[in-house]
Amino acid sequence: MSCFEEVETENLDACLNGEIQAGLSEVGLYYAKHEDVLAFPMPKKIGEVGYNYEEAVTVATAITFNAGKGWGKIIFQPDTGEGTVDLVGNKGNKKTKNAVTFFVAGNSKKLLGYFLTMKNIPSLYLYTERDGQKRVVGDKFNPAYMSEVKATTGKGGEDEKGVTITIESYAIPIVYEGTLQFPVETP
Repeated sequence: MSCFEEVETENLDACLNGEIQAGLSEVGLYYAKHEDVLAFPMPKKIGEVGYNYEEAVTVATAITFNAGKGWGKIIFQPDTGEGTVDLVGNKGNKKTKNAVTFFVAGNSKKLLGYFLTMKNIPSLYLYTERDGQKRVVGDKFNPAYMSEVKATTGKGGEDEKGVTITIESYAIPIVYEGTLQFPVETP
């Protein structure tokens, strides 16, 4: 018996006249520490009831966090965010590498301290595409990490001053449809 026996072929339809917005929406980039997650539901796997191409990457139930924990928000510069998914590895042993890159303007103490502190902490990142679809970098078993950070002061008046950050995880590209849990802020 083949391990692909239960896989059904599906049509991949597209509306060629539709508006397909590229890039990330600057209104929704979030991060959390992986250890703060209480429950991380995972998409269906081949052979599970209800499996199809969409269910292979969809999480509709909320990712929940320990009490007082949740997603933190990052404000990044418009038109600088990009989500990518790559297939890596050898034939017969391919895996997915999921990443997000974004630019945060400025070199504030908080921003510099953020990447100094978070550089090796297992994390999750959630971004919103311009069509409203939310994607998670990292999953229940494969946290996300900073793979590249480059801070610059710029050289002249028209240069960018800020930090470009790339986050990567060897995890499936999760489309997230659950709600977002935020920490309780104390005044």
